[in-house]
Amino acid sequence: MRTTRRARRAEEEEESAFISMTDMTVSFLFIIMILLAFFATQIAPKNSVPQERYDRVAGDLADRDRQVLDLLGQIEQERARRGWTKASEEAERKQLLARISELEARVRIDDPSPTLPMGDLWLQVRQQREENDRLLRLLAAQEVNPIERYNFRSAELRGRMLDRIQKRIQAADMSIDVSISRNGDALEFKGDGLFGSGSDVPSLPGRRKMEMIAGILNEELRCFSFGDRTQLSAACNPAVALIDALQIEGHTDNTGTDVLNMDLSSRRGTSVYSIMVTASPDLLGFHNLKDQPILSVAGYGKGRPIRDNESDQSRDANRRIDLRFIMFAPAEEQYIPQRIEDLPRLQRLLLAGPAP
Repeated sequence: MRTTRRARRAEEEEESAFISMTDMTVSFLFIIMILLAFFATQIAPKNSVPQERYDRVAGDLADRDRQVLDLLGQIEQERARRGWTKASEEAERKQLLARISELEARVRIDDPSPTLPMGDLWLQVRQQREENDRLLRLLAAQEVNPIERYNFRSAELRGRMLDRIQKRIQAADMSIDVSISRNGDALEFKGDGLFGSGSDVPSLPGRRKMEMIAGILNEELRCFSFGDRTQLSAACNPAVALIDALQIEGHTDNTGTDVLNMDLSSRRGTSVYSIMVTASPDLLGFHNLKDQPILSVAGYGKGRPIRDNESDQSRDANRRIDLRFIMFAPAEEQYIPQRIEDLPRLQRLLLAGPAP
């Protein structure tokens, strides 16, 4: 019995010693983990910034990039909208430089507190500045093409003229369905009973509409052409935009052969031409820079429908007349009109033709 008690006591002592050793080992490992965590916080690279600051700066940099690109886009849009002089471009360029400097100042980093490596961020900043410099050099090297600038301003004035004519026609007769073409160079009229199927003679209501339109054209063309009735001036035509031709275009529906419709459309254009010049004879006196009458006729057959020709109503709409305004487009810079007083010189150049 005593032997059994001694054996049990020995086992308890051994178990107690084992538990104590385990506790010490766990405590020792816990202390080591604490020390490792402490040292890890002390050995971060010096060349670093906090994550929060990094994110903020990166966001500012992205915003700056977008603003710079927006500024460049605005400059290109403005160049396309109107012709700039070199002086105005230089002023815009200086403003752009100042704006870029202002944006760059917002992303300066002057508090390199340790946490996150910042080498990549500085690389992005440097690369963006190099890209800004490249864009500015490209902008400085670009010159506005004088011919493109003149053509753009000429088209802009034509658009305003067509808008005025359209509004005047609709104010005079709301039954006339007239719209400006997608390219902004023509007035497109729905047939609205202007021509019967196979006929080149306008209906009586259609004839009266064409006479009214001729009177409006007689007033609007004076500031965009030459002739006895011209009223060309810098006040009404600051870009010196000139009409080279005004085509009265005849169209047909899809009934009949191509040859028949081409002939029919030409006769329709000629018929309306006759009605217009009879109602407003002064239309014959408007000339272009080459001293040619601007009024002309063209026929397009059934090739340019505005409806699907699937019904009587849509076919009637396609039996119509369009008025297309073709503007003078200089082939060389020497032919670009600069001011009204310069036009006689340009006329002499154009009439003389290219040098041999």
